[in-house]
Amino acid sequence: MQEDTAKITGFHAHIYFDDATREAAARVREGLGANFDVQLGRWHEKPVGPHPIAMYQVAFSPELFGKVVPWLMLNREDLVVYQGNFAMLNARI
Repeated sequence: MQEDTAKITGFHAHIYFDDATREAAARVREGLGANFDVQLGRWHEKPVGPHPIAMYQVAFSPELFGKVVPWLMLNREDLVVYQGNFAMLNARI
C-alpha cells in the first residue's frame, strides 16, 4: 500500500557542530533564517536524545523542501546535516 504524500505536513534537518565548528554552524543558521521562512530550533550545546553531539534543528514546510535541501547541500560549510527522515507526519511546524 502506498502512502499519500499529503500526510507530510513539514520537514526538518539537524545541523551538527562542535566547539571548532560552532561559528560555521552560526553562519549556516543565519543563512537559513535570512533566505527562507523556516523555524529555527534552539541551540543544543550537548548531546540530546538520539543526537550524538551538539546541534540545532531547522523545520520547514513541504513547499520549501526543494529550496532548503539544495541550499543546505551547497552551504553547509562541511558540517554534518542529518537529512535521513525529513517527514514529520501529522505534525505542525
